[in-house]
Amino acid sequence: MNTFEALLALQEIDQGLLRQRQSYSQISLDLQDKAKRLKDLREKCERARRSQMQAEVAMKRLELDRASENQNRAEVEERLYSGGDVTNPRDYYRMELQVQEHANRIDAIDQRMEPIKNAANEARRVHSELQMQLEAMEVDWTEQKQSGTDEQSRISTEYNEALKHRNETASAIPAQHLGEYNRLFKNNGGMAVTVVERDICAGCSERVSMGELNVLKQATDPILCHCGKYLITLSTD
Repeated sequence: MNTFEALLALQEIDQGLLRQRQSYSQISLDLQDKAKRLKDLREKCERARRSQMQAEVAMKRLELDRASENQNRAEVEERLYSGGDVTNPRDYYRMELQVQEHANRIDAIDQRMEPIKNAANEARRVHSELQMQLEAMEVDWTEQKQSGTDEQSRISTEYNEALKHRNETASAIPAQHLGEYNRLFKNNGGMAVTVVERDICAGCSERVSMGELNVLKQATDPILCHCGKYLITLSTD
């Protein structure tokens, strides 16, 4: 294996390592996104639960107020219509007014109860739906987290094996070419070595000068393309 072949093999390994790092990072990002969405849904569900409780408490208070007013009205009515308990016309009239006042307060409570009852029912419905969504997402999250963790573990194992192979391959490349290759691979986003086919650099798609071609024909090692981005050699095809 000559220097160019070693560099080409190294590039293939490094591109694989790059893809593995990207895959590993993407899994982490996906898991973070899903964890955030789960957290947001939990908080939303908790807010809905509190809204439901507040509406139900408000409804319960009105029901107690209504029951109290109803009981007070019943007590006055019992005295008023029991026959003989109230003989003074003034007291009779006053108690009739009390009955009417209790009835008016009951009507007012009923008017307040209707929207609060609707709000409580809506809050109960929303919380129930969110709770079902949360339970389903909790199950999905458990499965996805395990799947993502397993996949990252597999990638790590393969990455470490490929890294050993990379180090072995890199050790056979002269230091000056390896340093240039590392710089280009980093700057070009994963591409440092390419070939010249029919006088065209496969990397930059520009024509290689006659002077460069003559150097390539006589060189045993790759040279830097005039674009400054790639190490090139002549295609053997």
